[in-house]
Amino acid sequence: MTMKKTFAALAVIFAAPTAFADGLLSDAPEEGYIGNIDIGYISTSGNTETESMNGEFNWTARASENWATGIQITGVTNSSEGTRDAENYTFSWNNRYDLTEKSFFYGLVDYMNDYFGAYDYQAGAYVGYGHQFYKSDDGHLSLGFGLGYRINAVFIGEDEKENVLRGDFDFAHQLTDTARFTQVIRAVWGDEVDTYTSKSAITTKISENLAMKLAYLVNYNSVVPAGAEKTDRTTTVGISYSF
Repeated sequence: MTMKKTFAALAVIFAAPTAFADGLLSDAPEEGYIGNIDIGYISTSGNTETESMNGEFNWTARASENWATGIQITGVTNSSEGTRDAENYTFSWNNRYDLTEKSFFYGLVDYMNDYFGAYDYQAGAYVGYGHQFYKSDDGHLSLGFGLGYRINAVFIGEDEKENVLRGDFDFAHQLTDTARFTQVIRAVWGDEVDTYTSKSAITTKISENLAMKLAYLVNYNSVVPAGAEKTDRTTTVGISYSF
């Protein structure tokens, strides 16, 4: 996998109208746009003083009959006894071009800044081919596979830059009339580092536009700087407003 071939493939996708989102855009509407804003806050006092906050913004739109685009931004902070011990921000940008009813090309750029993680930040650009096995009101299942280029920025020393392969799994299932389960898995295999990310979430509707959301995120890096943990886990609880 040469650098020249990597950027040539990326150029094919990013020459098209661009926008932002996470995953394979399996929930993209047939027309118009959909989105949600999630906010969660937890504070404890007494024997233990802790404070945590999380937020997420998702927006997905149908740019044309074949093109879907979107954006996702997330943030998580946590402090204990007045000392900040976790802070993570992510940003992702996605394009999807439907070739047929079930097959598509996709391209994306993502960025994660983790002040207390294994790396200062990780950023990558990817292009791939995906297949949507089914989609209905009850859920969907899509798989994607592609290639790209990633930077693993360390806090001290020289950053790692590598060509990578990437796999995506996007699943959703309507559990009840008001509850929905989603599972997104991403695997990035690099020359230096392999990264596996899993996000599981259950959303329960309170009203037409409001819902309670519980999410569990696991991020694993096969190689990390000395003294860092390979696996990060984050659980978030909050309110989700859809529009």
